[in-house]
Amino acid sequence: MNAFISKLGPAMSEFLDYKRALGIKYAAAATYLSELDRYNAAHGDHHTLVKEVVDGWALEHAQKSTTADRSWVSPIREFGRYLVISGDSDAYVLDNSFIIQRYHPDVYLMTETEIQRFFNECDQYVLRHKAPGRAYVFPALYRFMYCCGVRSVEARQLKCQDVHLDKEYVDILWGKAHRDRRLFLSEELTQYLIDYNAAIRKIFPEREYFFPGGHGGICSSTALSVNFKNIWLAAGLKRDGKVKPRAYDLRHHFACANIMRWSSEGKDIHAMLPYLMRYMGHSSLDSTYYYIHLIPDFFPQYRCMTASTEELIPEVDADEV
Repeated sequence: MNAFISKLGPAMSEFLDYKRALGIKYAAAATYLSELDRYNAAHGDHHTLVKEVVDGWALEHAQKSTTADRSWVSPIREFGRYLVISGDSDAYVLDNSFIIQRYHPDVYLMTETEIQRFFNECDQYVLRHKAPGRAYVFPALYRFMYCCGVRSVEARQLKCQDVHLDKEYVDILWGKAHRDRRLFLSEELTQYLIDYNAAIRKIFPEREYFFPGGHGGICSSTALSVNFKNIWLAAGLKRDGKVKPRAYDLRHHFACANIMRWSSEGKDIHAMLPYLMRYMGHSSLDSTYYYIHLIPDFFPQYRCMTASTEELIPEVDADEV
């Protein structure tokens, strides 16, 4: 429980409640807000975020931080945006001057044709592969990542006890920054995983992990990457460009495909993004907005929509998106 002391305290509490209602613990961010709250109390005790207070606190914090540590920037910026969206047009949003560098992850956006050929090859992989379990595990694991947009590590660490196929959902526990979430599955994916589970159970009857490695333990990141590459190449797909497709790009495809679908259905993309943020386990909308920013490079019709949100696509953690 954060004991805020300045006149900004109630707004900060509401902001944290909003984040935690989305299932985000936001512990480190709460600490940064508490520091800003005390600084505000000592420098005029303003009702809103003012530039002098925010920049003054940020300058002090930047001087104490390592050059690589700017994790405090995003929550302070997001709190400012929260105030503006809530009707406080005078609230100051921390600018980009405190960002050391903007991270732009290498993303390979797969086409629908590539996706179809990849999974067709996955099905052949099941028939050809001789290793016990592997022929079943990787096609199912990649489909799970594709359909649910989970991180590679979340799929690898998924335990059998957290998979509830009878109720059509899985629990992602202890995800990045301890952002637990429940993911509901489609009927088609549920039935696929039921069939997969029946097959893999015969090979590893007492396995702990839902997608086990070669000896029944946790699947390694190397095995996940190597098998993805092998299936991709076996499908006759190219992998010779500057940005090479990886299993993690199935997560990127999930995000972009949903944004494109909502657009085609005439839905308000910006209103839908908080749902995507929660489903994908992002800590803030910064990471989710990144996908809107990404799409115009491949889909020109999005340029007009995203032109006004350029400043909403700031720093992104390397493993956040």
